[in-house]
Amino acid sequence: MVPADAVASKGLVLTVCGNGLGTSLFLKNTLEKVLEQWGWAPYLKVEATDTISAKGRAKEADVVMTSAAIAQTLGDLGVPVEVITDFTSTSEIDAALRRIYAV
Repeated sequence: MVPADAVASKGLVLTVCGNGLGTSLFLKNTLEKVLEQWGWAPYLKVEATDTISAKGRAKEADVVMTSAAIAQTLGDLGVPVEVITDFTSTSEIDAALRRIYAV
């Protein structure tokens, strides 16, 4: 059953770190592994980005995934922000995706 507040996917997930080159790439790689396991890789694009770009592009995304410190810096983006503590944990990312996509 689809939740009443469900919306159509925009097909984009942003992973964010300070410069868009370090930890956001670890998170992107782990997220892509989970999407492959689900069979969703063809349907969602994952982009690693920096905080400034994330603020400008957030409305294009279904969700922003990042650390607690970066989430605090980003503030309210108008889309869900999922705080991930272990960027290499497929189980943590799987749980976050299940919350966002009501799987």
